[in-house]
Amino acid sequence: MELPLTQSWLPEVEPGFQQGHASFIWRDGILLVSADLNDSNVQTTATSHGQRLWEHGDVAELFVQRIGEDSYREYQLSPNGFTLDLIYPDLSGVAAVRSGERKIEDFFSEKNFEARAELVATGWIARFSIPLRGSPGDRIRISCCRYDASEGRAPIISSTSSHTIRDFHRPQEWREFIL
Repeated sequence: MELPLTQSWLPEVEPGFQQGHASFIWRDGILLVSADLNDSNVQTTATSHGQRLWEHGDVAELFVQRIGEDSYREYQLSPNGFTLDLIYPDLSGVAAVRSGERKIEDFFSEKNFEARAELVATGWIARFSIPLRGSPGDRIRISCCRYDASEGRAPIISSTSSHTIRDFHRPQEWREFIL
């Protein structure tokens, strides 16, 4: 399955929006995701794994949830190859972080995925390889999202999901994917 990254919550894209698309394949217990991100100014200040990558510049994010479960995972990759792996028991975890009741570090998970970033002439490519047990016909929800940072402006975000508001943590709006 291949999907474009859009800003569905807006009537038209923001000035400076750069296109991207993501492809999703499940094979032999591995979810393979490749996000091709146009970017005229790839940048990040990330220096290690486990940082809040969206605060450091460009980042690709991947959300995965099994249909019928409340918990979900968030995987992040910066253009210089640093990663962040989060697991939320449900949406209350995100709400607790946003309200200040909990720290995001409470939801850090041991890295159980592989990711690779590749700089290309048109921007960068984010590749995720995520162990995902299942059987053909099992259903999951997935969403590939992006922070496109640049000097002098707020990041421009986009997603493969049809979000009705500017918020990636809305599993009910993520795309259904059948293994």
